Amino acid sequence: MRPGIRTTVHVALTAVVAVLLGGCGLTHLQDLNFRVDDRLHFTSPENRATVHQPLTVSWTMRDFRIAAQGSEPASDGAGYFAIFVDRAPIRPEQTMKAVAHGDRFCEQSPRCPDTAYLAQRQVYTTTKTTFRLPQIPNLVGSQEKLQLHSITVVLMDTAGHRIGESAWELDVRIPKVGFS
Repeated sequence: MRPGIRTTVHVALTAVVAVLLGGCGLTHLQDLNFRVDDRLHFTSPENRATVHQPLTVSWTMRDFRIAAQGSEPASDGAGYFAIFVDRAPIRPEQTMKAVAHGDRFCEQSPRCPDTAYLAQRQVYTTTKTTFRLPQIPNLVGSQEKLQLHSITVVLMDTAGHRIGESAWELDVRIPKVGFS
């Protein structure tokens, strides 16, 4: 390849790569959150422990003030906890209405989702650092007698929006309901 053509090809490839990376949002690495958030620590049960139901989960939290929904102006430094069992948590900035996304009945009701609706979907909120989970159903399609369940805790601000990307996960083994 002649030197002039080689330079033209090199410039063209560089431009294509720059455009592709720009479209991926990789030009703003400072916007990505790669830090480990170690403010929450589960104290009971131990991760991957075999437990029996009903199950109480406990944790400690530092550098975060616990405050009930609607109790004060929203900030990243205060709020409450949302617990998601065997499901992904809502995304940052979303409210619990995201749990009801696609449910026409709930989306049309101003009171939905309420506590009962969320509990049916294994989603709970609390201002405590201890929470007693009701009966956790068997994992659909799993034949395992000892099932691995995932419990995820995220932070919510006092306006009801998820704070940031931080999420803490605890896995527990629970005997399948119907087996001892």
